[in-house]
Amino acid sequence: MRVQDVTGLDGRTVVTIDPNDTIADVVYLLREHSIGAVVVSSDKKRILGIISERDVVRHLAQEQEGTLRVPVEELMTQNVRTCQLDDDLEATMAVMTAGHFRHMPIVTEGGDLLGIISLGDLVNARLVHLDAELKQARGE
Repeated sequence: MRVQDVTGLDGRTVVTIDPNDTIADVVYLLREHSIGAVVVSSDKKRILGIISERDVVRHLAQEQEGTLRVPVEELMTQNVRTCQLDDDLEATMAVMTAGHFRHMPIVTEGGDLLGIISLGDLVNARLVHLDAELKQARGE
């Protein structure tokens, strides 16, 4: 299976945030869209970073005062691992597991942002695939 087999990119926009926005803006987007991470981009195409609920919580644990006013660029992860639509699902899952992150942007060959995939998306796709294989083996 490939990343493209589980993305469901049809008509879905990736939630992005400008690096100069604040953590309060990130928190709002996470809640509003029921998501766990936001891609940081000034133009909605080029990835500058990614910020997750974990990043916010880690900062809150160290310094509660003023966290919501901190610019996104101060807390975002800058070296973002990405995948492409034709990447192998198992390999993508292995990269995410080894790196201890749950969200990975999907990009074109030129590096433009296409979407985002979560570890939950990958696990769910794998379970559906295994269930289909089991039913086929049973002759159902």
